[in-house]
Amino acid sequence: MTNYTLGYDIWVIEDNIREMFVTITCCIVNASIAFFGIIFNTLNVVVFIKMGFQDTTNISLMGLTISDLGCLLTLEWIYLCFNPLFSNAGLPFVSFEIEYITGGWPHVCFARITAFITAFVTFERCLCIVRPLEVKRILTPARTFYIIVGIYVLMFVSVSPAFGVNLLQWKFYSSENKTRIGIVYTENRNEVERVLFATNNSCGYIAFLMVSLFTAVLISRLKLKGRWRQESVAADLAGSALSRDRKVMKMVLTISAVFIVFSFPITIVFIGTMAYPQFGTGGKYANLFYMCAQSAYLMEIINSSVNFFIYYMMSAKFRKTVSGWYRDIVKIKK
Repeated sequence: MTNYTLGYDIWVIEDNIREMFVTITCCIVNASIAFFGIIFNTLNVVVFIKMGFQDTTNISLMGLTISDLGCLLTLEWIYLCFNPLFSNAGLPFVSFEIEYITGGWPHVCFARITAFITAFVTFERCLCIVRPLEVKRILTPARTFYIIVGIYVLMFVSVSPAFGVNLLQWKFYSSENKTRIGIVYTENRNEVERVLFATNNSCGYIAFLMVSLFTAVLISRLKLKGRWRQESVAADLAGSALSRDRKVMKMVLTISAVFIVFSFPITIVFIGTMAYPQFGTGGKYANLFYMCAQSAYLMEIINSSVNFFIYYMMSAKFRKTVSGWYRDIVKIKK
């Protein structure tokens, strides 16, 4: 990974280059895409509310939409804190410090929720294939709701210790001769966060593998759709219901495939950090890590922003609801 030319390591990047790259990437490119993603996910929330939650898939996708919205909102806040115009505006807090606990850890939480809900949605489709007669009994709307809420609760609990070791308090900054709100670390902060990083990184890898596994199952079943159709008909499923299930399966497959493709870069970045600690926040190649991480976060932002278009193109009911809502708005304006 390291290349030396006359004693110069090309992978060691100067601070000013890193700052310029991160500022342009975060404050302009990533923040702009995240802004539109927030709008589209807000539209998703409204549309799913109008569609209702009698269908378990709608419940799961609503949970996914809220977690995507959380991912984008926390990243937008982080990028605002990185913006020099904001950080140098004479605020009563140090934005570069407080974003770590008000944006960084909440984002980790929502990203893990997105991953596990995506895994659950793909698992649900697999169950529809393996147990077509029993799936509605196994996964009722109430049970699906409790599972989604359970994922949220578990992920919130998994990051909660971070808020106990990174405290927001008034601090005196001698370089500015000012007292502002910043982060104060407890004595056991390093030990606690070491466990938190290991736990949350493991959760991310597990969810990624689960989505990949269930997606592979769905792909193999799609290739055998003729056989699957026969099994479904033998189970006395109506033709229209069968067609709908196949469309939902293809939509879920698209969602999971997009998740895998756009989550792969950030997964590789953090695996690289674990395998080679110098490629990390406190290592020799910290600036390279920051640049790679922000480029990978761009992929994550796209993943959290494109679902509106997937739903609109692949779900007739979603498309019909959006069209009806649009007509209602036009009538009100007239």
